[in-house]
Amino acid sequence: METFSLDDSQTLQAIGILADVLDGVSAQGALDTVLVSKALRQVIATKSQPAFEFATRAFNTLDPAVRRQVAADADNAARDTVELRHRVGGFLGTPVRKPVPAAPSAQAGSAFLAALNNRRRQTGGGREG
Repeated sequence: METFSLDDSQTLQAIGILADVLDGVSAQGALDTVLVSKALRQVIATKSQPAFEFATRAFNTLDPAVRRQVAADADNAARDTVELRHRVGGFLGTPVRKPVPAAPSAQAGSAFLAALNNRRRQTGGGREG
């Protein structure tokens, strides 16, 4: 499993994108997705590893088809965010990172981490140093 920091702004942004996507689910089990979204927002608020572990377990209780759809939708939302950042970055004169091509999708059981990892890949990875 890839390690990452809950103090990293890109990680927190990826978690926020995933929470937003979960809020938009309108299928059977939508109440469960709202609860997972709230758990993810708690991770953002506290930057707590136990909160992240709870949110991960909660995400993994969702129906596999819902997890796959959420991961795909989060990936698309991350791409849209990167595209917008590229357009606005040029306008603002700020340096823009080139997106890294996405790797093949992870298994459905790790769709939560795959969604986070896809988000991090789209924004250029982890910390620079």
